Amino acid sequence: MKRKSFLIAVALVVAVGLAFTGCSSKGGDSKKAGQEGASKSTESTGAKDSGKQVELRFMDVIPNPDRDAKFQEVIERFNKENPGIKVTLETVPWDQAHQKLVTLGSASSMPDVFVMHQQWNSEFINAKWVVKLDDYLEKFEHKDDFIPYVSSVLMDYDHKQTYGGIYGIPDGLTTHGMFVRTDWVKEIGMELKDLETWDGIFEAAAKMTDPSKNRYGFSYRGGRAGGEQLGMYVYSELGGHLYDKDGNCLLNTPEGIEAFKRYTDLYKKGYAPKDSINWGYAEMVQGFTSGLTGILNQTTEVVAECNKTMDKDTWTVLPFPRGKDGKIYSKADSFYLSIAANSKNPDEAWKLIGYMVKPEVNREICKVNLYIPVMKGAENDPDFTEGPMSGFLRSMNDPGFVRNPYYGYFPEVGEFTESFQDSEIQKYLLGKQSIEETVKNISDYLTKYQQKFMKENPQVPIPDCVAIN
Repeated sequence: MKRKSFLIAVALVVAVGLAFTGCSSKGGDSKKAGQEGASKSTESTGAKDSGKQVELRFMDVIPNPDRDAKFQEVIERFNKENPGIKVTLETVPWDQAHQKLVTLGSASSMPDVFVMHQQWNSEFINAKWVVKLDDYLEKFEHKDDFIPYVSSVLMDYDHKQTYGGIYGIPDGLTTHGMFVRTDWVKEIGMELKDLETWDGIFEAAAKMTDPSKNRYGFSYRGGRAGGEQLGMYVYSELGGHLYDKDGNCLLNTPEGIEAFKRYTDLYKKGYAPKDSINWGYAEMVQGFTSGLTGILNQTTEVVAECNKTMDKDTWTVLPFPRGKDGKIYSKADSFYLSIAANSKNPDEAWKLIGYMVKPEVNREICKVNLYIPVMKGAENDPDFTEGPMSGFLRSMNDPGFVRNPYYGYFPEVGEFTESFQDSEIQKYLLGKQSIEETVKNISDYLTKYQQKFMKENPQVPIPDCVAIN
């Protein structure tokens, strides 16, 4: 399989989500796509020389009223500060965004600047629809202000080492944290710091559970994507590796089976409501906000739901728990601000991006979107250092933060994440098959297709996690 086919496979993998955890530091011989795109800071045409106002289109793909209002406010300030440029905001609903941009890209009529989801990286970069930003970044006054995870993982590893250049600037991070009932923690005689390790999470979940009060310790995700949350714990216990050097999945080892059992015991031992075997995202959140459960593993956007329905003195967010090696195995996602290759004014388009990611402006936008800022400085802002957002910020700034790897680059990964894995786990939770059989089935599936892919694509590295340099 040629490199382009591999990158398309990567796009499929990211689309179904980053899941299991593994560990490797970045560096060495990384993947190269060699897509140059518009690699130079090209001179904008027409309007600049004629003295006319440059018009730019900016498209957002995840609109909502608060987000739209903030973007419009920022754009109006930018227009006022740059009278030679006029930016117009456009939006497209998320469920239509990909097809809309593909249609525009095929017709060379993409908006000058647009919000690109990371699952589109491979597709859009290989189609040469986006501009390479390395030359712009080299001259950017805030190039050294990105937080380590953004510069080291999202821009260097995910873009530069994979595609030969940087084709988008992250606009904000969403990552996992542990939402906890602070009043319940106090009642069981524990302290919040005790819940910053997995051992503490398991202990607290057991102690919080009291069926007579209709209280359960943990919002267990037993439905779709439940295997992803299980994997966050299991593979941290495996030292961060999903496969060995020969492509054998490490889940079916004594350590893997023990970790699998400990996590699923949250459900099997009754520390989660019985019907949580079918819970997805919405049910998990509702379980926590309604006072049914005391601990919830979720991402930044849930802060808004808790603020709406819960007393602020009864809950908070803690950093994602550390594994036995002291590292935090999780994931952090971002959209990217990218310039369309068909833009006639890439210099002005970059000026807009540079303005939107200035530390003070980026923090302003992230506060509305409940993101972690991509620039340094949030550690001095009470909106991020105090209250529930502080837990997420502490995770992202932790030098031990490790980004989960992909399951693999083989095409069968879609079937695995969408149906096979969760189905196998549910069989065990319902007592229909043993833990040994369940773990073996999952491990055999991953081993089979990973080894098949390795034989056909010997140049592609084994999936692993990415640590901050």
